[in-house]
Amino acid sequence: MNQSRKREVCRQWVTESRAIALLAALAIVACTESPTGVPNPSLGANNHPGFDTSIFPGDAAMRAWLKPASPYEWVGYYLQAPCHRDPSWMGQRAILTSMGWGLAVLFVGQQTFDGLPDVQLPPSFNRLMPIGGSLPRAREGVVTPPTAAEAQSGVVTCSRTLLTTEQGNTDAIDAVTKTASEGFPGGTVIYLDIEHMDSIPASMSAYYRAWVQQVLADGRFRPGIYVHKANGAAIYDGVQRAYADMNVSGSAVFWVTTSSGFSIDKSPQDVGFPWASIWQGIYEVNQTYNGVTINIDVDVAAMRSPSNP
Repeated sequence: MNQSRKREVCRQWVTESRAIALLAALAIVACTESPTGVPNPSLGANNHPGFDTSIFPGDAAMRAWLKPASPYEWVGYYLQAPCHRDPSWMGQRAILTSMGWGLAVLFVGQQTFDGLPDVQLPPSFNRLMPIGGSLPRAREGVVTPPTAAEAQSGVVTCSRTLLTTEQGNTDAIDAVTKTASEGFPGGTVIYLDIEHMDSIPASMSAYYRAWVQQVLADGRFRPGIYVHKANGAAIYDGVQRAYADMNVSGSAVFWVTTSSGFSIDKSPQDVGFPWASIWQGIYEVNQTYNGVTINIDVDVAAMRSPSNP
């Protein structure tokens, strides 16, 4: 083949290749965007809306809210825990998964915020309200009172004085034992709920690092962390050190909360941390679908079921 003919064939091949590449790019866009140009979550976009509410709404309410009746694909699943004594979610995994709900397992461990006493919570204590500003110390209803039997026994279950390495180990064992008893498969992520702090005391660092390391040592499940954005970077670094101290690769899964800039069509990483897998950004809002009203916190996740292995 002479040189001029060779150059002509090459130009034709390049032109056709560019056309094919352009068509492929257009096809990808067409398949991953809705007609309005908004990413379509059902086709694998990094946006899966969910909600959490501290008290189980009941089977009928959860059926009424099934997508597409509501926009939500998953729900927070509260284990009975030291600072969340309500047991209403316990035993609901099978029915929720059979309905098609994704789940995010939550364990509300020890806390530091103002208002948490150093002694047993009285039976009249039902919640800790946000104290001023836009940084809630505790979301309404998340921290719940002890049972009547616990109150009568005088046993301390939820206190800033329990923020120790030993209690972190104990609470981690409690979390994995309950997650297993609920029938969750191996590799499920358990999110340790750490509410907002103005500053992170050494006692909290010791507690959550011990909790993470005990979950890793147990080996059945994976640690996750629910954390306010204001504390996020520091706690992320602490968790990384906890992994490194055990010579374990990888990282915990992070659920970050802040209302700033949130909307339900965003991806978790839009919160400002590339390692965020869930973003919670609307608190204590009443929403109604299919005639059923539930008071919820609104989230978006990178996965359809945030605790799935």
